[in-house]
Amino acid sequence: MFRKKLHLHSMMVHVIAALAPIAAAAFILLKTETEIMSITLKTWEMFIYLSIPMMLLVAIPSIMTGVFERGHIYAKWHSTHKVKMFFSIVLVFALAIELWMLLPVNGGLEAAQMMGPLGILIIIINNIANIFLGAYGLKISLGRQGFGKTSYEPDLFKKEPFDILTKVGEYSKDKPKYIDVYEENR
Repeated sequence: MFRKKLHLHSMMVHVIAALAPIAAAAFILLKTETEIMSITLKTWEMFIYLSIPMMLLVAIPSIMTGVFERGHIYAKWHSTHKVKMFFSIVLVFALAIELWMLLPVNGGLEAAQMMGPLGILIIIINNIANIFLGAYGLKISLGRQGFGKTSYEPDLFKKEPFDILTKVGEYSKDKPKYIDVYEENR
């Protein structure tokens, strides 16, 4: 069980993937004043106030581990990795703005409307970024779970390496050609 190396980046991005829809659902349920059994409006507020900062705190190291795993060679990144980086930065900016808007001096959740700026960020932007990050992450991860074309060429489909001995073997039955060095220089 403990022989495999833990993949820190993968664990962190799954936290964000889980918290984005939870924050969106909690925001919708809070703004529609929906209480489910013993879950009150204060519980929905707690989900939002915990999810947004936690996603931001996890998103920054997630980006850093993703960059370090790719080896800092930005120009040689596949387009899939570049798209993931773009959506990661969009998500971090959205989360930073949301956190700023949640501050009491900016009105907090009480002043927020369902389809106001905070609602659009929490419900739409976070989840769209999350969906694209998940889809491109699946596309990168060995292509097994991806829906589209993979971002790499599997070993199974690679052309065989060129072997000079095979090429020489094709011409081995040919009669050797004698070239007179003195005749060539004339």
